[in-house]
Amino acid sequence: MSSPPGRPRPRYVRESPGLEFDRVVFFSDAVFAIAMTLLVVGIGVPNVPDKEFENALADKVPEITSFFISFVVIGYYWLAHHRFVSRIVAVEQGFIMLNLVYLAAIAFTPFPTALVGRYEDYSISVIIYALTLAAASLLEAAMFARAQQQHLFRVELSREVYRYGLVASLIPVLAFVVSIPLAFVSSTLALVSWLIVWPAEHVVERTLKPPEADELLT
Repeated sequence: MSSPPGRPRPRYVRESPGLEFDRVVFFSDAVFAIAMTLLVVGIGVPNVPDKEFENALADKVPEITSFFISFVVIGYYWLAHHRFVSRIVAVEQGFIMLNLVYLAAIAFTPFPTALVGRYEDYSISVIIYALTLAAASLLEAAMFARAQQQHLFRVELSREVYRYGLVASLIPVLAFVVSIPLAFVSSTLALVSWLIVWPAEHVVERTLKPPEADELLT
């Protein structure tokens, strides 16, 4: 609808010079929020006669378990993304494209979550899940490398700090890839093997972490 004659058209003033940066951050947060919300959609409410309800509800336990596991996993990725973005002062086209592909992996996560919840004994379900999370972790490392290359960090990272940050980013990728052959032996074993990420990160921290890394990477 056009404005009445004589009345000035509304104008929307751009108040922040960092609008494009903010749009990337807000869009990223929205994708994380939607992905975490969609996880519960994969848990269907049982539609059975009353006498079969308890058994049907018990059958939902794997789906509910996979929901909480994936909620924690996506929450972990969101926290990492939040800390990472807080350390950069600008974005550019290459970084934005990497971030979009990274968000595609995050948005895809509810699908393998539903597969594992319903078909947890099938190795292919765990393999798809592992590949999705490996892709997300690899793209995190790629964004980290891009930010260093394009000088997007608030404080320039030394070679030692950058090496430590890159290796730490690649540890989950290795863990998820290693779990793929384990899935052919046991899907449960493959899922449990992901826990190796935390001791592996501790070892890398003890051996590669420079003293100034706490200030620059946290």
